Amino acid sequence: MIINKKLILASKSPRRYDLLSPHFLQTKVVTCDIEEKYCKTLPNEIVEELSKNKLFDLPLKYPNDIVIAGDTIVWLDGKVYGKPKDSQDAFKMLKELSGKCHQVYSGYAVAYNGKIKVGFDKSDIIFKNLTDKVIWDYVNTGSPLDKAGAYGIQDGVVVDSYTGDINTIIGMPVDKILNVCKELLGYE
Repeated sequence: MIINKKLILASKSPRRYDLLSPHFLQTKVVTCDIEEKYCKTLPNEIVEELSKNKLFDLPLKYPNDIVIAGDTIVWLDGKVYGKPKDSQDAFKMLKELSGKCHQVYSGYAVAYNGKIKVGFDKSDIIFKNLTDKVIWDYVNTGSPLDKAGAYGIQDGVVVDSYTGDINTIIGMPVDKILNVCKELLGYE
């Protein structure tokens, strides 16, 4: 189903664009440079807070359009893994995740006509046991450097198995977001 509205996507992520844009008449990427700080401590609350913050003033600038922002984190034993700072940081993250089960939390904030709804989805990931060589070969492709936890499931390199919605792991729980859009628009 195509939603008969313009989407203002508050994200530079090409993956989020690819996941959401087919469901709207038109998509425009508009981002605000905000510092990704959060006060919450639970992973679901962190991604919801960051997603809402990324909306910034866009709902006021685009009141007749649907504005969507999102944030994804990797969570292991109470530790948040965001995007790596550099190659060394990516290696360290992948080394820590190697052979373990962790969670991916993707939050979203959807704004339309003065209303904002936030939510999240969670998936469990089991990593392969990775050698240092496999990790460095992957890091050197550059792909891990712009992804939470320093990996993309779509790359097919580090993930052994997962449960949950693959779109959540990629960065946007599309089905949940579309349901929120329908609710805000008054669709049945």
